[in-house]
Amino acid sequence: MGIIARQSIKGTIYSYIGVVLGFINVGLLMPHIFSTEEIGLVNLLVALSAIIGQFGTLGMMNVTIRQFPFFRDKEKKHNGFLFLLLSVGVFGFLLSAIGYYASKDWLIETNIEKSPLFAEYVYLLLPLIFATIFFFLLDTYNRMFFNASFGIFVKEFLLRILNLLGIILFYLKVFDFHGFIIFYTIAYGVPTILLCLLLIIRGEFSLKPDLKFINSKILREIISVALFGIVSGFSGLVVMQIDRYLVNHYCNLSDTGIYSTVFFFGSVILMPGRSLIRIASTSIAEAFKKENIDEVNKIYSESTINLSIIGLLLFILVWINTDNILMLLPDEFHSGKMVIFYIALGHLLQMYAGISGEIIQFGKFYKEHSLIMIFLIICIVIFNIILLPVYGITGAGIAFALSFLIYWIIRVWFVYSKYKLFPYNNKFLKLNLIGILSLIINSLIPTTPFIFDVLIRTGVITSFFLALIIYLRISEDYNQKATDFIEIIKQYIVKIRNHK
Repeated sequence: MGIIARQSIKGTIYSYIGVVLGFINVGLLMPHIFSTEEIGLVNLLVALSAIIGQFGTLGMMNVTIRQFPFFRDKEKKHNGFLFLLLSVGVFGFLLSAIGYYASKDWLIETNIEKSPLFAEYVYLLLPLIFATIFFFLLDTYNRMFFNASFGIFVKEFLLRILNLLGIILFYLKVFDFHGFIIFYTIAYGVPTILLCLLLIIRGEFSLKPDLKFINSKILREIISVALFGIVSGFSGLVVMQIDRYLVNHYCNLSDTGIYSTVFFFGSVILMPGRSLIRIASTSIAEAFKKENIDEVNKIYSESTINLSIIGLLLFILVWINTDNILMLLPDEFHSGKMVIFYIALGHLLQMYAGISGEIIQFGKFYKEHSLIMIFLIICIVIFNIILLPVYGITGAGIAFALSFLIYWIIRVWFVYSKYKLFPYNNKFLKLNLIGILSLIINSLIPTTPFIFDVLIRTGVITSFFLALIIYLRISEDYNQKATDFIEIIKQYIVKIRNHK
């Protein structure tokens, strides 16, 4: 897992920095500078553009991961794959634009009373959809060169820097909210432009077609993967974004702003795992191409325990600091306390599932993966319809956690039933016992003033948790990192002594 380890470490660093920037933007600045309705507008535009943009890729993200290994040939410009990829992207955007203009009047009419700000700025969906489609396509293409970290850098780090700049300029009254939302839309396209430039610099950007390479067999496979890729890829984005639309529908844009803000804190759990999952999916596709099921099993087992460790630690740290987090937000956001818990729990279950979804998606059962994703969407929608009117935004959080509990069970069961792969053992049991002990110890820590409370709780629980992880050898990767770190410290001490 050398490439996976290196890329995941870089990606994790960018993700963590992005978390800090996101916390500054979403947790500290926006709730105090913008109204809840304005926050809701930003999040609703991004959510809808992500859903529609995913559809606009027409399944080519799945085609890229699954089929590109057969096109790979640098001397032949990868047999015109990028031309095919971007051509489909253009066609997908045209379809999305047609759908936008066909539904624009309906969107305005249905939101003019409950969410007038959304009706006013609905036209920004089109440029956001364009940027989203081509970011998805180019980022996936770039990942096939075992470079998953750059996409994370531009999306999780650089875009948030630009967002921070926009917030500061709005606060300083350099421009009003209209100017901010236009600036935000322009900034959203920057990651796509930078991906283009990176591919050009590395000599991987060629628009020369090679239609002769695509025979009838390859074409049938591409169409089949793309059709089911539309369903699974579109479903994946719908799963992560549909709750905002449902909150806006059953509540209002203000509640959407509150929900979106506290959702960020719960989603912190998943962020470090994104880089590992992104690069692991590429390796999984290569392993399936070579029919190397042992390599798939190795990646599955190691990634699951590593993702579970970091996911459980972050879940604990987020929950024990929730009251401190809410102290930073205006009073109207305090109704989102349990939303943080349930969203964090749902993301923890995703980390527990490891790359089981990628094994289904990029193996021979990719069609079944689409059906599983459809079932997940149905669960989320039904649970939200039942729970939102009763429990408000907390109901949306419960719906999220329940849906991902079911999703976790189905994914793991499916991989076991088809490949006889099961990543859980007594180490996983020990890990959860460590988590329970950590929560017990946290309950014994007395409450202190804000900053001291955060530092003490976080420091004590993190030290206790990681010490037991290393002592009980839950993960060989973590133990190796600990050994390497100790060796670096020893070498540093030796250098200081020699220098004296």
